[in-house]
Amino acid sequence: MPTDTDMCPHCGGERCPACGAAIYPSDTACARCGAVFVLKCPECGTEVPDGAIKCPHCGLQFVTAPVDDDRDHCPHCGAVVTPSDGICSACGLTFCPHCGTPTTETDRTCQKCQLELSFKCPDCSMELLASTPICPGCDRLFARVCPNCQQPIFLAPIECPNCRNALPAEKAASAPGPYEKTMAALLATHPEIDCPNCKHRFDPNIGPCPNCGQLVCPNCHARAFEGDDVCLRCGTDLPEVILTCPRCQAEVGSEDVQCAQCGLDLSGRCPRCSAELPDGADRCPHCDQPVCPECGSATSEDAIMCVVGGAQFSFTCPECGAEVGPSATACPNCQAVFEA
Repeated sequence: MPTDTDMCPHCGGERCPACGAAIYPSDTACARCGAVFVLKCPECGTEVPDGAIKCPHCGLQFVTAPVDDDRDHCPHCGAVVTPSDGICSACGLTFCPHCGTPTTETDRTCQKCQLELSFKCPDCSMELLASTPICPGCDRLFARVCPNCQQPIFLAPIECPNCRNALPAEKAASAPGPYEKTMAALLATHPEIDCPNCKHRFDPNIGPCPNCGQLVCPNCHARAFEGDDVCLRCGTDLPEVILTCPRCQAEVGSEDVQCAQCGLDLSGRCPRCSAELPDGADRCPHCDQPVCPECGSATSEDAIMCVVGGAQFSFTCPECGAEVGPSATACPNCQAVFEA
């Protein structure tokens, strides 16, 4: 393949522009190095948000939603949304959490169903969206489903508008009820989720996705962004990102070039020629020295594990992306023959 192209001119196969690994057209991140790809509309060139099935600028349809897909989709970009959230996490479109009608920042009520789109917290007067489940200012909880008739609840009424059943008014720090206990038990036994960016399974309570670095709220699983301390959707404190040495697991700083405890080189440079290594690289782009993609230590061509940090190496077929053994001469999935 020519060095200046990311697509094979013969078969149309694509590769990661950062590390050269084989990728599929639907991939939004490289499974090998974690590079995140920017998707652009082929019609107008507008950047397309992850999860969108049509261009939010010109409306070009990329993927047709299955006929039997009963999930709700954003009317702007087509991404799957939760109507009660009132916002699309992919493109940022806001809509009425009751009827789904698109709204703007200046709208105070929904033009279709007349629902008030915001309210003030009864305890601290903070301005909140109609579907906010917890006030980030004072930890006041708001019922979003009536425990008696299961009717969706918005704003902060003291009784259900449908059955007139009194609604609970609690603080997040108060003694948990049966619902909170059940949710806490589920989160304790099933803390792992699929990363909304690369689908890698991880525990959002520990930190960002180890595969692509996406930070996710451990409470409502909304995407978070660099520099955020609390979730913008539910107000939950986000986990603090702590860097550790891959060899001894001691805490290190983001600017440290060497581990103070075990002396491991953390400079991100090739141990052979001292050239700077790209993130996740498995060999030096200048001297071709094989390195561990996790800690940057020198390895051998046929190594299956890093002797410094203990990272396990996996090998993938450049044709289909299937995992293969380090000594394999052909792919067991597509039968592609590897060069000696």
